[in-house]
Amino acid sequence: MLNNRPPQGAYVRRWSEFKWLPGALEALRLLNQSGYRVAIVSNQAGIGRGLMTETDLQDIHTRMSAEAEAAGGRIEQIYYCPHDWNHGCECRKPKPGMLFQAQRELNLDLSRTMFFGDDERDGEAADNAGCVFVRVSEEKSLIESVRDLLRTQTAEGMEHHAKANIDNRP
Repeated sequence: MLNNRPPQGAYVRRWSEFKWLPGALEALRLLNQSGYRVAIVSNQAGIGRGLMTETDLQDIHTRMSAEAEAAGGRIEQIYYCPHDWNHGCECRKPKPGMLFQAQRELNLDLSRTMFFGDDERDGEAADNAGCVFVRVSEEKSLIESVRDLLRTQTAEGMEHHAKANIDNRP
């Protein structure tokens, strides 16, 4: 959703293979400027399958976070499941373990947390955790989804402000 996704069974194993999707850095910047906190929740079975190491992944995350910050965005935390597809852990999406971990560590109200994802497992994890799910796809990118969210938020805020002004007239 932030980067070009390799086919199933293939992995971004090093930073040189990571390619931002168009608009992803702008989406992170807009979210940050609007006061949203960003956490990433990601399955990383390549570790469990021996195709990459946690050190490889940490390098990718460090560089990804630095580029996001350089573009005006901020990634507050990155959660990942290192287990193989069939490990049976509680953290691998569609199970909600990583979302519950983020809830505890970041003090989130999951019922008010937007979960942007590009996979049906993301939607299931969001449902399992009680999050609002926003599907991102080739037809509707992350940047388009973020702009829609911010337009809706602005319109609702303006409507609330207008109602408050009407209600508070002498």
